[in-house]
Amino acid sequence: MADSADVTAGTNATATHYNNLRKDVVLGLTVTGTETDGATVTFTLSDKTKGKIRSVTLGGNRTLAISGETVGQVFMIRIIQDGTGSRTVTWFSTIKWPDNVVPTLTTTASKIDVFGFLVTSAGNYEGFILGQNL
Repeated sequence: MADSADVTAGTNATATHYNNLRKDVVLGLTVTGTETDGATVTFTLSDKTKGKIRSVTLGGNRTLAISGETVGQVFMIRIIQDGTGSRTVTWFSTIKWPDNVVPTLTTTASKIDVFGFLVTSAGNYEGFILGQNL
């Protein structure tokens, strides 16, 4: 059986997953991942190599989607305006926002908005604004 030093030195997918889990749980470090921009941006939460904090730089108006989530999972999404700005998103469905008010993104070029989510049941989320106009 390999010990943690053997796995930590590896470069395959198992080692990457272990290293990120070790950073997140054991060392308290934040593992972040960047999603590919496109007409639909899918945050695949079962991909643990990207951590709990996901970022995307919008190159146009986008639809956001979630896959691979588990009940009780907590994650953050950082939405970054590109150099043009004025980009908007269509959120994945069944998010319960405080006071039922869907947030409006900061549209200034290069600004960042951060949102937190809790998976409450299959396909259902509680959403929170963590920071805007950053």
